[in-house]
Amino acid sequence: MFAALLSSGGVFLYAQYTNSQLDIAIEALNSEIGGFSQADMERVTQFNLRLLQAQDRLENSVSITSVFEALQAAIIDTVQINSLAMEREDDSRLVMKAVIQTDSFDSTIFQRGVFLRNGTIQEVEISDVQSTFTTQAIGTTQDLITLPAVSFQASLSIPLEAVPANPQSYRLNQISTVEPDEETPEQPVEQDDPEVEVNEDTL
Repeated sequence: MFAALLSSGGVFLYAQYTNSQLDIAIEALNSEIGGFSQADMERVTQFNLRLLQAQDRLENSVSITSVFEALQAAIIDTVQINSLAMEREDDSRLVMKAVIQTDSFDSTIFQRGVFLRNGTIQEVEISDVQSTFTTQAIGTTQDLITLPAVSFQASLSIPLEAVPANPQSYRLNQISTVEPDEETPEQPVEQDDPEVEVNEDTL
């Protein structure tokens, strides 16, 4: 009988302790909720929105270096680009418009085929093909001669996913150009011997 009373008393005391701890936790929670104003919530929401926007811009960034490398790989030797304009269409593609000059109509057709076979350039449109003339300097005397030429406009489309930017690669390249090469020891600076005569003709 005495043991049962002790057990009941212990259960009652533990229940009281648990309830008091719960009340303290609820009071602390209500205090935190009351201290967190609507203005604070708005600032957190706006900051999260800016983070999402920055992540979206980063994921849709492109490498201009890769764009020009693809263009250079698709240009034949007889072609000269007189002007080039680039425009980004939303987050889908880059459109380049170029005024190009070459030496013949055959080179124009061949250049179009090279554009189409390029793995990065997806859409090619050739327009405004015209016969013209160009002036070149030849020989050691730099005499000017007039040669026949062909000019045309080219519209090239490149998907953004074909030339993605890699910020991590850029960061590693920047670090590699700043950090010294540990394997290469510093060479001692040679002091000029005042008794040695320097011949300026050999410099």
